[in-house]
Amino acid sequence: MWHEWLEHLQQLGWNTPLTLALTSGAVGSVITLAWISARDARERKRQRRDTALELALSLESYARTCRTMMHKAAWATAEPAGPMSREASKGVSIPAFAYPDKLQWHVLSRKVISELREYPATAHAAREYVEAFREFGEPIDVCGQVEYECAKAAMAALALARTTRRRYGAATWKPGAKDSAMERELSDFIANAEEKRKVSLERRTESTVDRATDAQPFKQALSA
Repeated sequence: MWHEWLEHLQQLGWNTPLTLALTSGAVGSVITLAWISARDARERKRQRRDTALELALSLESYARTCRTMMHKAAWATAEPAGPMSREASKGVSIPAFAYPDKLQWHVLSRKVISELREYPATAHAAREYVEAFREFGEPIDVCGQVEYECAKAAMAALALARTTRRRYGAATWKPGAKDSAMERELSDFIANAEEKRKVSLERRTESTVDRATDAQPFKQALSA
């Protein structure tokens, strides 16, 4: 069709008023469409950046809440064993997490949405695990578990927030003096906690083996 129009314009001549009007209109339409397309692209980019910022802020806020709960768990652990210790441990748990309402999820890609929405489920699973552990564990063990799970949840939240900011060009997080060393403190705590867990597990394994070895002569005497 455009080829036919071009041939028609060539027959009329390029300098005729009709040809000039048609050419001017076509050029104007192309420019308008290009401008609208660029404007829409800028608007979508702005929406993605604003949504990413809201998501990152909520994740960073949750990380701070988790760190506060870690302090609360440490204070509860310091309570002398007894009724007071058990009472203090009741208020210690993994904080609940949810993203803000009315986020513009539709401006993000499906892959990003999947990654972001997986985090609340992970935090909820950690919360459920601690509550199950509470039913059978001692208060000091519950508090230790809360500290460890909160540290992991906070680290994961900060990592996801940083990735989200970078992915959509949102401003880099600039924590205040209170939070400036939070990520390093969390990392150090997790490393120390995992080392203690490893040593504890090795000791329990050695103790089990020793008891099994000590029981062998007794079993042999009974069977003699």
